[in-house]
Amino acid sequence: MSGRDESSDLAARNAALRNQIDDMLADLRERTAQLQEKQDAAAAKTHEVTSEDGVITVRVDATGIVQQLSLGPKAFERATPERLAEQITSVIREATGTAQRELRAEFASFTESPGFAGVPGIPELPDFLPTRSLVQTPDPAAERARRAGNRPHRAARKPTRSTSSTANGSKEATGDRHEHAARGNPLGWQEDR
Repeated sequence: MSGRDESSDLAARNAALRNQIDDMLADLRERTAQLQEKQDAAAAKTHEVTSEDGVITVRVDATGIVQQLSLGPKAFERATPERLAEQITSVIREATGTAQRELRAEFASFTESPGFAGVPGIPELPDFLPTRSLVQTPDPAAERARRAGNRPHRAARKPTRSTSSTANGSKEATGDRHEHAARGNPLGWQEDR
């Protein structure tokens, strides 16, 4: 190979590498802007869960930190202090689990590799992320089931209500309607026990 051919080959490989780096930087800028938008939206979001009997309502932020706890007027009439504490803890765990699962789902796309081949020998973002969560997220459905199994028997049927609020104040239902519908229970009514 002559010096001219070698120089031309080197220039072509250099240009290809430069194009790949430019593509990576453009993708990084785009992902950073998207991440900032999602972070801003997530920071403004809240999740509210009300117990089946309507006595306990918990509002948490997007990460699951309790922002507000409300007890209805009959909270102390229907349960012992220990039972009320268990129910409050369960509603908090349900709200926390709902918030954390939604947050994880919203940011899942940012842990995926970009749509271009990486540079050989250089690790990509997923290589640095843990393969499983360091802390187990509470299971909202399990918390509702736990409360339903521990309630005293009554004839009335009550729905579980779970909502999510955004920065503009709009609310959207985040309860497991699809789970209930799959079980032939589209409104989410639970039998009192």
